[in-house]
Amino acid sequence: MTTRPNEIVVRTDADLEQMWRLVMGQKGPGQRSLWMVLLDEEGQLQPVIVPIDDVPLRPDSMEAELAEVITGLRDLGDPALLLSRPGPGGMTEEDRQWGRVLAPLTRWAVHLYTPSGLQVFAPDDLVRTGTS
Repeated sequence: MTTRPNEIVVRTDADLEQMWRLVMGQKGPGQRSLWMVLLDEEGQLQPVIVPIDDVPLRPDSMEAELAEVITGLRDLGDPALLLSRPGPGGMTEEDRQWGRVLAPLTRWAVHLYTPSGLQVFAPDDLVRTGTS
């Protein structure tokens, strides 16, 4: 089994999940952060992992700028995204709001990392409800 993220070749969502597990480790999430990695055309992790710390509870104030930044980085690699946060282990409505903003920015499954572990935003999680 691969023990370092740079040894993983990401070709499937399962590969991506393995990579995120290695990157996030066993410590548990610290502050609320958005994580981005870039994958090259062979699926290899680029040498930089970008955490954006202290992101707001809801993505409203960051949505346009985040889309612009990620679009600008596409020449450097294919982005994969993860939201990490302390607090309740289950997915919250605020997490789902983040998922709805992040999903269109990547072709990969977007992940959430909480004290309960790693989970993927499923299609049902990304559907807008009447309360959001």
